[in-house]
Amino acid sequence: MTMSKTPFLDKYTENLTEKVLRKIDSFKLVGRDKEVDDVFAALSCMTKNSPILVGDAGVGKTAIAEGIAARIVRGEINSQFLDVVVRNLELATLMSDEDGGFIIKFKNIIKELKENKADNLLFIDEIHTIMGAGRIQGALDAANVIKPVLSRGEIQLIGATTADEFHDYIEEDEAMERRFQKIIVNEPSAEETVEILEGIREKYEKFHNVKIKTSAIKSSVLLAERYIPELNFPDKALDLIDGACARARLRGQKIITEKAIALMIQGLKGIPITTILKEESTRLDEVENILKLRVKGQNQAVRDVANAVTIARAGMQNNNRPLASFMFLGPTGVGKTELAKALTEAMFDDEHNMIRLDMSEYSQEGSSEKMLGSRKTKGILTEAVKMKPYSVILLDEIEKGNREVHDLLLQILDDGRLTDGRGRLISFKNTIIVMTTNSGAEMIKNNAEIMGTELSERDQMQFLQRITNALMTDFRPEFLNRIGDKIIFNMLDKETIREIAIKNIEILQKRMKKQKAYLLYDDKLLDYLVDNGSDKSNGARPIERFITKKLTAEVSKILLEHRGNEEALFITVRVNGEAPSLTEALERRTLIFSVESERLK
Repeated sequence: MTMSKTPFLDKYTENLTEKVLRKIDSFKLVGRDKEVDDVFAALSCMTKNSPILVGDAGVGKTAIAEGIAARIVRGEINSQFLDVVVRNLELATLMSDEDGGFIIKFKNIIKELKENKADNLLFIDEIHTIMGAGRIQGALDAANVIKPVLSRGEIQLIGATTADEFHDYIEEDEAMERRFQKIIVNEPSAEETVEILEGIREKYEKFHNVKIKTSAIKSSVLLAERYIPELNFPDKALDLIDGACARARLRGQKIITEKAIALMIQGLKGIPITTILKEESTRLDEVENILKLRVKGQNQAVRDVANAVTIARAGMQNNNRPLASFMFLGPTGVGKTELAKALTEAMFDDEHNMIRLDMSEYSQEGSSEKMLGSRKTKGILTEAVKMKPYSVILLDEIEKGNREVHDLLLQILDDGRLTDGRGRLISFKNTIIVMTTNSGAEMIKNNAEIMGTELSERDQMQFLQRITNALMTDFRPEFLNRIGDKIIFNMLDKETIREIAIKNIEILQKRMKKQKAYLLYDDKLLDYLVDNGSDKSNGARPIERFITKKLTAEVSKILLEHRGNEEALFITVRVNGEAPSLTEALERRTLIFSVESERLK
């Protein structure tokens, strides 16, 4: 028996070439031909011929290394690589005290690579772990061992790490960075991920002994993009497919459908399957009704927003831009923020899928960096969109944002994407941009007083043009022209304030019901609340504050007094006294609360 020339490589690395040879049909790399070609091109260079794959976790860096080994095994590459063995080194395997500890084993591996350079190619995943004292035992020594041999071209290797770790560790050591040729591995798009899954479908079908429908593959990509934004393609879609296949096999099922994928999402995120599988057409049909339920007195604004979103979802607008963009105009308290929240709930299932930025915090120079981030910090806007790609982005009081922030928004509205401070491309294609502004609020108030809130279509168009001209004192024309729709909000009349009061009381009643308490009242209470909570200048906010002070606070005191009571509480609110009149303008009415309890059957 002949002695191996590479005992340390044999013992402490995984032979990827041998692994591929055993199951050559299983190693089919789809959609990464460019990256593999770039690696072989880097390996063929005279200098700087060690490539480093830089990409987020789960985008397929290790799969590329296996794809390189597969190409060599199949002979689909230049003859200089035909006899090369690709080896995978996990640095954690060197941590034992056997064979002299970490640094001695690492030096021996490097020595064997030098002596057998033409025959071996080393792949080190998470290569950043060799950097920096204290990361792992001997880490600083490992970096110092590898730098000189790389600089002299005595060994070649392929490294892999994430963009964040490349910035934090490799780039911090300029000598180490110079030794590598950086190859960016971007996350594949949804369309590319479908191709990848189609390419490896047979592998999963054979392993699990099931049939995966094309609709399940498309659903895994769509639902992973929507509900698992914190992970990357293709891994997150593959995990859904693999998990659905495993569960089907355990239950004796043979066909994997989109429902099986939806059940995986339900298990992971706790979202009802009816919500997950809701058809887009159903969602759009419900938009206007959902908005009207939550936003009172703004029927025209609701209709305009619903129409714009329907057009976007029907594919009748530029696919490279956000789904829709709005500027909400109107005085404070008329429902601008509430409509943004309602739109988020209607389109993206939950109002918490809204990204909200107060533009007064971005009024200084350098604010764009806060949004985009830098090499060392994550961007507030870009990171939020990365985590919530399906969302409404609410930019409150947009007029207070710095000019450079407006320039960023121009790019988003034009191209539907931004490059963050770490060089990552962030897509805004599935977002809805909503900007609110108080600019023009006085014009809207004055117009409502003169002409009322119900305008003809011609009058509306003329007034919108006047408002747009007035906005040019705060915004540049090119910025205003990129915004899809400018929505003017009406002043709230007393009837609308009454509807808002009813809605707030209903919310209070729902909360009380959880504590087995019930609120009873008549129209006199509504009259009292509306009379004292109406203020044209501040919209709905005064009525909400008045209800909190006069009703919610008193109900809360009663509930605390009866805490621990097993019986149901019936709290009746009566208005004592008469409403002010022409002769008696002073408000003398008061609220009287009475409590009765009853044992529930």
